[in-house]
Amino acid sequence: MQGHGPLTMALQRRPPRIVFLVMSAVAQPGTVDQLARALAPHPVLVHHDFSQSPDFKLSAPNVRFVTDPVPTGWGQFGFVDGIFKGLRHALAHMDFDYLQLLSPTCLPIKPLREFERHVNGTLDAHFDAIDLRHDLDARLSVGYRAWTTKGSLGHKLARRLVALYYGQSAGRRDEAGVWLRTGKSSSAWAAMAGWPLKAMGQRTWDRRFGATRLSLHYGSVWFGARRSVAEGLVKAYEQPGLRDYFERMHLAEEFLLPSLLMHLRPRRGPMNHRIARFDGAHPSQLGTDQLEPLRRCAAWFARKFPDDPQAPVRHLVLGQLAGAAEPTPMARTAT
Repeated sequence: MQGHGPLTMALQRRPPRIVFLVMSAVAQPGTVDQLARALAPHPVLVHHDFSQSPDFKLSAPNVRFVTDPVPTGWGQFGFVDGIFKGLRHALAHMDFDYLQLLSPTCLPIKPLREFERHVNGTLDAHFDAIDLRHDLDARLSVGYRAWTTKGSLGHKLARRLVALYYGQSAGRRDEAGVWLRTGKSSSAWAAMAGWPLKAMGQRTWDRRFGATRLSLHYGSVWFGARRSVAEGLVKAYEQPGLRDYFERMHLAEEFLLPSLLMHLRPRRGPMNHRIARFDGAHPSQLGTDQLEPLRRCAAWFARKFPDDPQAPVRHLVLGQLAGAAEPTPMARTAT
């Protein structure tokens, strides 16, 4: 998948039409409204799970809603289905050049004009991915999730083996919008736990689904990509057996999206996000002490910020970093 040719030349002659797809479930409406206004004049397509918070109304004029949203929830495969619902809606009803996936607790940390120039380049997508075939830390830390069914006895046993192998070791790698454990415990139990984990890691990490052959990768779900890549994602997701295979995984989106994106082989750059350091399975909240590190980092968005539109850090980031303290007049919205 290449980023050259007439499309790239046309994009370089005009501002790109960007759609921001926001996955919403339990965030305050004011938080999502504030994010949407900061992203104007570009449209914000919201997939909201009304089963979790039915009284959810937004006033930002650049907001659109995904029709017939699906139930989502942390750790549920409905989150994956919701992302693809949003992609299909955007492709069917909106005219755009580039789509960026966001959470309600994301904020831009650079002016949108700079982000427009960024996506107007020659790259097709922006995401990070860790190849499980070649990364021992990934295989030992999270590889068992790709081979076991969430909630099953095998999954629980493998998770226990991981805990025994690493013990109290503080070694970790924070990259690709996720984190991996590294090193191992000095306990004698570590060697015993390591044998079945490493044996599991010798399995084939390539899977075929119809015409789609995937090499399993691991990473953050928050990608950005051109329309052609979004089309390729939807087409690949519809391959026979693919959904059934990933549905059994714990936090399947962290395997599915990076694997599909790598399968498409786009010209890619690093992910557009800076993710706060994870505390267990969840990223920590960014506070006012992170303002200068955010200013210096190369990312365009960050998460996660407090789910409170009045939080001081949100106003500081929008005013001092994104230059979007006030609502932006509407223009160039996609339809």
